Amino acid sequence: MWRLALSVYLMGCSLLGLAADDKLMIISPHRKSIQDEFIPRFVEHYEKTYKNKVAVDWIDQGGTENELRYVMAKYEKDPKSSGVDIFWGGGDVTFIELENAKLLEKYKLPAKFDVIPNSVAGIPLRSAQKDWYGTALSSFGIFFNRKLLKVHKLPEPQKWADMAKPEMFNQVIAADPRRSSTAMLMNLIMLESAVLEYGPEKGWDKGWQLLFAFAGNTRSFTQSSSDPIKAVVSGEAMVAPAVDFYASSKVSELGTENLGFTLPVGETLFNSDPIAILKGAPNRIAAERFIQFVLSEEGQKLFILEKGSKDGPQKATLARIGVNPLAYKNLQANQKLSVMNPFEFKGQNLKISFEKLAASKKLLADLIGALLIDNHKELKKAWEQARNSKDPKVLEELAAPPFKEKELAELLKKWDDNFFRNRKINEWINFAQAKYKKKLNLAPQS
Repeated sequence: MWRLALSVYLMGCSLLGLAADDKLMIISPHRKSIQDEFIPRFVEHYEKTYKNKVAVDWIDQGGTENELRYVMAKYEKDPKSSGVDIFWGGGDVTFIELENAKLLEKYKLPAKFDVIPNSVAGIPLRSAQKDWYGTALSSFGIFFNRKLLKVHKLPEPQKWADMAKPEMFNQVIAADPRRSSTAMLMNLIMLESAVLEYGPEKGWDKGWQLLFAFAGNTRSFTQSSSDPIKAVVSGEAMVAPAVDFYASSKVSELGTENLGFTLPVGETLFNSDPIAILKGAPNRIAAERFIQFVLSEEGQKLFILEKGSKDGPQKATLARIGVNPLAYKNLQANQKLSVMNPFEFKGQNLKISFEKLAASKKLLADLIGALLIDNHKELKKAWEQARNSKDPKVLEELAAPPFKEKELAELLKKWDDNFFRNRKINEWINFAQAKYKKKLNLAPQS
C-alpha cells in the first residue's frame, strides 16, 4: 500500500471557508525544506501576478523510485492521466525514463527564459523534445563526521576508494540503490571512476571490487538517501556517500569543525534536477506557471542564497546550484551565495551517459542488490576476514560479478521479462551467498 504524505499549502481554500481559484498537484522526492520555501512563495507570487488564488497539493512517497512507481501505477489505471500535474526532482535518469514512456507533456518556455543555456558544465538543462527542464544541479561526494575521524585518528576521505579501505570497516552508511536514485547514481559513479583509472577492460572488475569493499565497510543500507546524512551527523557512522545539498546544508548548520564534505577530484559529476508536466495534467496552466516560477530569477534565488538573505530562503539554506545565470548576476550586497556558480566551473566533470544509465539502471540496481545487499550479513563477515589480506586475489574472487560487462547488453534485452529477471536475481543471490560462505568455510545453502 502506497504511503501518501500529502501537504496542502492554500491561500484561500475550503479549509478556511474560502475557495481557491486554481489548483496544482506536484509529486516530488524533494526534502521538506524545499517544499516549505517554494510553495508559500509561489502561492504569494501567483496571487500577485495572476490575480487568482491557487491551492497546491504536494505528494511525497518517500524517494524517487517510489514516486516513479506511484506515477506509473496511476497511469496503469488510467493511461490518459495520473491526476498529477508536475513531477519535480529525482535526476536526469528519472525524466529520461518518463520521457521514453511518453508520460510527459511538451512545453516550450517563454522567450525570456532563453537566458538559461541548453547545458552547463556539460550537463543538459532541457530535453531536445522540450519535455523537461533542469531546475538545479547536484554534485556527489563524501560526507563525513570530522570529529569522529579525528578521535579515531583516521584521515578525511578524498576519493571514493577511501570509503573502501580496511580501516573504515563498519564506519560507512549508505542508501539502498533500489530505493534511491541518488544512491544508484553514486554506485555507478564509483564503477565509472574505476573504469577511468584502470581502463575499460579492467575497470568493470576493479569497480566491483570497490563496491564490494564499500559494502563490506557499510554498517547498514537505508531506505532513503537522507538517512545516511542523519547517521553521520549523529555519530552512528563516520562517512557516507552524499548529494551535495544534503551534506552542505548540514555542514553550514553545524559547522566545519564538526562535519565535512568533499567532491572526489575527477571522480564526480553534475546531475540536473528536472521538472516536467505529466501527461494529461488536469491543471495545465497552473503547472506552466509553476515551472516558470521555479526557473525565474526569483525562484532560483531560493536555491542559491543563504537563509535570511534578501529574497532568499527564510527557514533553511537549500544550498542548491541554480541554473538561471541572472540569479547569480543580479546579486545585491546583502545577498550571500550558499553554493558555487556553475557558469564559472572550470573543473573536470566525470562523463556518464544518462541515456545508457536509464536503460541499464533497473538491471544494475538488481545486481547490486543481489550481490551486496540481500547477502549483506554474509558479505560483511567474509570482508571482515579478508580485508587485511595481502593477497589481492582474495578480494578479486569475493568481488567478481557473475558476468562481464560485455554481457550486459544481452541481459538488458530480456530484463522486462519478469520470469527471466526473477530467475537471474535468484541465481545472483545464490552465486554471491556461495562465495561468501565458502570464504567463511561454511556450506552454501541449497
